[in-house]
Amino acid sequence: MSLLSKIVGRPSKPASTLLRAGAPAEPPGSWSDVVNSYQLPFDQSGEQARAANAAEAAYYAQSDRIAHKWHSYLEVYDRHLSQYRDKPVRFLEIGVFQGGALQVWRRYLGQAAILNGLDIDPRCAQVDDPDLTIHIGSQTDTALLARIVEQMGGIDVVIDDASHVSEHQIATFEFLYPLLAPNGIYIVEDVHCSYWPDFGGGLRAPGAFMEYAKGLLDRLHARYVLDPDPEDRDPGFADVTHGISFHDSMVVFEKRASKGPPRTNAVGTRWTF
Repeated sequence: MSLLSKIVGRPSKPASTLLRAGAPAEPPGSWSDVVNSYQLPFDQSGEQARAANAAEAAYYAQSDRIAHKWHSYLEVYDRHLSQYRDKPVRFLEIGVFQGGALQVWRRYLGQAAILNGLDIDPRCAQVDDPDLTIHIGSQTDTALLARIVEQMGGIDVVIDDASHVSEHQIATFEFLYPLLAPNGIYIVEDVHCSYWPDFGGGLRAPGAFMEYAKGLLDRLHARYVLDPDPEDRDPGFADVTHGISFHDSMVVFEKRASKGPPRTNAVGTRWTF
């Protein structure tokens, strides 16, 4: 460990040069500078014509209420949510904004989908589309979340696009994920906010949602841990989680019915050596 690292209490960075391209010497001035730098003009009709999947087609066909998503999300949506199209999926988007995203989800998922939205802004109650249900309140109000899940008759998909504050994202996940149906999908969007202090984050900051999600990777592998602490070897999360996918600014959790201990099986009859 370098002398400087000892002084500030931070370990030296690894020496790996894997795929290094070089970054500007000075970091961005603020998170808004980062976001604004990527808000570029685009041709919506051209994007619709070039749509590479059904989620892109549904998004760029939006012509009514405003929806605002990062383009890269659309491929991830289609990869994980195409299984629910034209089925009575129970879908909750946390963070309604102008209501346009819920209209996109209706177009993508079909008329059988049960679409609900939750937002803390009371103005979102003005989203009065008859095929959508809007709830007003905080994403950390567990009593409200419980009522929503009960009214929906269960829940298959959650998309957290609300405050982007790590503390809120963690609290909502810890309450809703156990209630998610087997084979459900839980998506947390805009986790780039985990790297910004204004949202309770920072690079490798304790309490940031990204750090929390990294910890869940260890819990996914709890049955293989040799540590003496029983808490580190608790398989509860692993037994109902098929996988965790990390994408640019998104984390996707795939729920499963209790799958029990892992199995390893050898097939075939002939040994080579």
